[in-house]
Amino acid sequence: MNRISTSAKILILLILFIALISIPALGQGLTTIYFTDAMENPGKVYSSDASGSENVYFARPSGNIYTFAFHPYVPEKLYYVNANDNKIYLAIRTSAGTWTTTDQVVYTHSTYIRDLEYYPSASGGLQIYFSESSGAGGDGQIYLLSGGAATPYYTVRLSDVDGFWAGDFIHDSDGNLYLSSGNQIPASIYRVSGGIVSRIYTSDTAPITGMAYRDGSIYYANWGNEIHRLDLSTLIDTVIRSQPGHTWISDVGLRAFSAMTGILSDASGIINPEVMPSENVIGKNTQGMVKKTINQLNPQPEPPKPKY
Repeated sequence: MNRISTSAKILILLILFIALISIPALGQGLTTIYFTDAMENPGKVYSSDASGSENVYFARPSGNIYTFAFHPYVPEKLYYVNANDNKIYLAIRTSAGTWTTTDQVVYTHSTYIRDLEYYPSASGGLQIYFSESSGAGGDGQIYLLSGGAATPYYTVRLSDVDGFWAGDFIHDSDGNLYLSSGNQIPASIYRVSGGIVSRIYTSDTAPITGMAYRDGSIYYANWGNEIHRLDLSTLIDTVIRSQPGHTWISDVGLRAFSAMTGILSDASGIINPEVMPSENVIGKNTQGMVKKTINQLNPQPEPPKPKY
């Protein structure tokens, strides 16, 4: 009768253990996706399960919500922006399960804030970014927010993004920056890496607005009633949610933690910089198709107020 060595048994048990802890964790975030509809006033953040059934997760007192971000280590905190306003707001869910009833301003900019994001830095900290843009009216700017001060981080030149940028952006886990066109057709996603801008995907049927990144894929809103998943390795675009009754789904969010690292897998939130994760997230890169050089750190004048 064959016998299995002790070392082989230990290896088999270890593989089974990793599989058991990874399967449910990798499923998180795919079963529940969050989104907002920029058309609604007062604005709301919705949760949508795998069947597409939705519930109101948060509703602000008044005003629209174009983009939002979860605090990944304090789930009771939600940050949000009206793209025709110059403030980042915070709402807090109390221990009783109710949300604060007034908008709390955590940052005021000199002009309109279009999108916001957190990103885990290589040193183990977390960085807060936000953008300003004027569509086709001029180059846009992404800022790094630190200590209450905004520093120009990246200039989005219209010549590099086919003449239009509504302000939506995201980073992947390797630090590559992605830009989406916004509310126009055709719409594209661009990857910025090593000072090079590459158009990696174009949709001829719908806009591409707010994005979230996880495990080699970008999840994005189509400024209609759908949420898509773009696999960055194959560039296959799949509709993963259809939410009838919505008009301008403008942003999406995911709330799961990486099974292997313990930190949030998507780049969509703001966290307490004093909380340091132990490792960096792991993800895939995309392949560029159209390459153009881009100049960074060029502050922009205040753009006029558009309405996309």
